[in-house]
Amino acid sequence: MASLHLPTLWVSTLTAATIFIIAVTSKWLRRPRSFNVPIVGDGAADINTLKSRYVQEADALLREGYEKFKDAIFQVVTPDGPRLFLPRKFAQDLKDYSRHEASGMKALADRHIGHYTTIDHESDIMLGAIKIDLNRNLGTFVGDVEHEVAYCFETQFPACDDWTPVDLHDKLLRIVAQASARIFVGYPMCRNEEWLDCSTKFAIDVMTGGEKLKQWHPYLRPIAQYFIPEMTQIRGDHQRALELLLPELNKRLAEPANPDASPHNDMIQWMQDRSQKTGDRSFDNKELANLQMLTATAAIHTTRLAIIHALYDLAARPEYVEPLRNEVLEVTRDGKGVLLKQHLTQMKMLDSFMKESQRHSPPSVATYQRKAMIPITLSNGFHIPAGTIVQCNTNILDEAPADWGNPHAFDGFRFYKLRNRSSDDVNKFQFASPTYDSMQFGFGKDACPGRFFASNQIKIILAYILSHYDIKFEDGVVGRPKNFMFEVNVLADPTKMVLFKKIR
Repeated sequence: MASLHLPTLWVSTLTAATIFIIAVTSKWLRRPRSFNVPIVGDGAADINTLKSRYVQEADALLREGYEKFKDAIFQVVTPDGPRLFLPRKFAQDLKDYSRHEASGMKALADRHIGHYTTIDHESDIMLGAIKIDLNRNLGTFVGDVEHEVAYCFETQFPACDDWTPVDLHDKLLRIVAQASARIFVGYPMCRNEEWLDCSTKFAIDVMTGGEKLKQWHPYLRPIAQYFIPEMTQIRGDHQRALELLLPELNKRLAEPANPDASPHNDMIQWMQDRSQKTGDRSFDNKELANLQMLTATAAIHTTRLAIIHALYDLAARPEYVEPLRNEVLEVTRDGKGVLLKQHLTQMKMLDSFMKESQRHSPPSVATYQRKAMIPITLSNGFHIPAGTIVQCNTNILDEAPADWGNPHAFDGFRFYKLRNRSSDDVNKFQFASPTYDSMQFGFGKDACPGRFFASNQIKIILAYILSHYDIKFEDGVVGRPKNFMFEVNVLADPTKMVLFKKIR
């Protein structure tokens, strides 16, 4: 009987010994790279204090670097090692490099160790489907997306006949996921509960698994990944996505024989069409499912967070609700209940409010980031070796142009007023416009390709809320709740509830 337990005992002992050896060796091998530039907080006695500050208050740390070094390059100590931060002006040096020379996607993938979390997968088919097909078809989807948004509010939201607290982080996750899926996988797949769960869970597994795996030295990650549950779940997410998509893909495969079948216009079809045109033999059903997961990850969570920030700003500043609501109702009056592309374009006050909200609460305090794929020399002679990630310190409000007015005040109609200055400005200062002074979507050749899609999704959902609900913070909340920081990421306080009440 004892002999039956011997293999189990040996396995347990070997596993424990392996974990111990990996942990000890990981500490021993960790040798962070450094650069010959000043370190913010260099006077701290304990390097772990600097790492902790970066995780919990990167905004304050970068502000300190700006005030101390102004136009100079500096580095910050992080749990991943030293990280280079450039003054905004050097974005001009980098903006004309292609993604094969200075890549925003590779920088993001490295932050989440994408080689292991599977997001380091830059596909020309995916980028073409987003940059060209998605942007070209955005106008045709406005009504369909609004229909899905309305369906979600009717089926997922509480009745809100009286003031009702709503967990925006949870509810908006579902609404944004389903609204995005309407374009990514089409109807009725966009309402498939398992698909929506899989596409939202994948991003969480990537972020959580990546943070855990980053605690190990790169030499040890090939082994360490198998001790992290989320890393196993990532592989399961991909497999489940393929299983869920296969019935839809097989149904479409059989449709050419059916003369009554309607043509498809969604991300699935665009990717398939592109693979056929390019003759890419590596593109199969498995690759399609993988790209769907990556596209959903890029679209859902940042869009949801931008909407939450905007709603927090609205609840904290109720004086904006009536003029924004009046604008939505006025521009949609000719639509006979159907939201159209031109309606979104005409919502200039809402666009301005969204941009001002994002200026104060961006997705990151260093939204311009690039991984040098080739050696790059900046205009001041500073050399960036290939493989180095650099970020621009982009959330210093003091750097706003003087004609924008008080940079620290929240002025929801700041950009609406700037657009109305002259005929030359009418198409400037838009939410989705990346410029030197507004880098929330990046800057230059490798700016975010999905920014127009994100702008439409945010505007459709906010317009729906303004048309159907009054909102306010729960009792006891004074002013706009302070954001939380996780490294450079700017997060809305999840402990605060917004109350909704349906308009009669």
